[in-house]
Order: sequence, then structure tokens, then C-alpha cells
Amino acid sequence: MIEITFRGFYECKYSEETFHELYVMKNGLSEVLYVGISSQNIWSRWFGWNGHIIGDARLMIGASEIGQKIVDYLPDSWNWKIQLWTLDDCLAFCADELNPQGRYTIKFLEPIIIQRLHPVLNVAYNLNPGVDHMPKSEIAKKREAELDKGYHDIFEGKKK
Repeated sequence: MIEITFRGFYECKYSEETFHELYVMKNGLSEVLYVGISSQNIWSRWFGWNGHIIGDARLMIGASEIGQKIVDYLPDSWNWKIQLWTLDDCLAFCADELNPQGRYTIKFLEPIIIQRLHPVLNVAYNLNPGVDHMPKSEIAKKREAELDKGYHDIFEGKKK
């Protein structure tokens, strides 16, 4: 398992000697925000076609909930941590729930890891999601106010 800053990940400052199939994204308080898998290169899952974040370092747009969270907290989120796990890392983490003679894929192991880590943003397989204690960013506050206003204009405005 490799743990690096999100900036280090974005700039590919890590070794890909072994294939990493699962990633764990943590916020500035080390709370697990998201667990995901990729059948291809994890960097491509984040920044490639249909990735979590589109654009480049000058203008990034969150294309998923985790991508939006990171973009909302820039530049601080550059220092958040991402872990890259190999299949062997995942097998070791889940060993007490697995038959030692079994053959397991990352798609089988991901739900077990989600259930153990309780990430904030994962919905599937997550019966008890964690809580994000990071104070809301100014961007998130502004978006929430705009959404509240839109809701009010659409639903509350008709009651007059």
C-alpha cells in the first residue's frame, strides 16, 4: 500500500511497480471519504475519461461527489492523503473474513473494505457511513445557498 498526498498522486510521484486496484481517499482530518476500485490505472480513474475530476491544475471540475469535494477544498485538499492498494493489500486487510483457499477479485473485496472503513461518501455496501468533520469550504457554502434558493423558488414560491 502506498499513501501519498493528493498532489503527489496528481503529479504521479509514486511507483507503479505493482498494479494498484483500490484507492482510499482521506480528508485533512484523516477521515475516510471514499473507497473506489479501478480495472485500469487508478490515476486514469481520477483524471482520465469519465474520471472523478476533469480539467487540469489551473481549472479543475469535480465530476463526482468525491471529485467535487476535493475541488471545493483546493488548495488545502492537495495535502489530503490517498492510499493505493494492491490486490494483496486488500486480501491481507480482509484475511479474517476470507477462506484462505479462495480466489478473490477486487470486485468481491471492495464491499468488505467499504463496510470496514465506513467512508463518508460511499453509498453502496455502506450501512454505517462515516461523518465528515471538516468545516464546509466557502465554495460548498455558496453552492448550498444557491441550491436552497433554487428549492425555495421552485417549491416554496408556488405556495403563495
